[in-house]
Amino acid sequence: MKKYIKKIITVILLVVIAILFAVYFKNYINNNISIYKENNITTNINNTDKGNNQVELTEATVTKVIDGDTIWVDINGKEEKVRFIGVNCPEYTTKIEEYGKEATEYTTNELLGKKVYLQKDISQTDDYNRLLRYVWLEKIDTINEENIENYLFNAKLVINGYAQSNYYKPDISLQNYLEKFEKEAKKQKIGIWQ
Repeated sequence: MKKYIKKIITVILLVVIAILFAVYFKNYINNNISIYKENNITTNINNTDKGNNQVELTEATVTKVIDGDTIWVDINGKEEKVRFIGVNCPEYTTKIEEYGKEATEYTTNELLGKKVYLQKDISQTDDYNRLLRYVWLEKIDTINEENIENYLFNAKLVINGYAQSNYYKPDISLQNYLEKFEKEAKKQKIGIWQ
């Protein structure tokens, strides 16, 4: 009889543990999904090349270029300073670095006075209160390598040798693409890699 009761108690404990684990796991998944929703991240990073993701973009007009990777934009009548995610151009402000002038001129020629589409990753702003954004030249529906290569200005800076790919955690959802483009630019000795 004692063995029988012991088995019943063991089975009940295992069932309770399984239920608690299932509830915990479900809450863990729901919390992680809500973190992405709170930050307006609807892109499923694991499916970026399959085309089954959504992209939330904010339309803006570029009003001023600070340097290769920093601009001012007008968003619905409000001026905002924007720092490009995932890239670092040579300096051309208070500090002058080699190829900084070329990077700034490239950004000016490509963006000044034009409409762009801004995409947030995880962070809203950096320590200098600049919006952290991916800058798209066209309004895209999906994130895939072709769209990144053709329409993401952050990527164009790297592809054309005006910027290095740089990790700025936690905003790294497209970093693998930027690193790939940097390797290609280095291999071809383009821009800063000459």
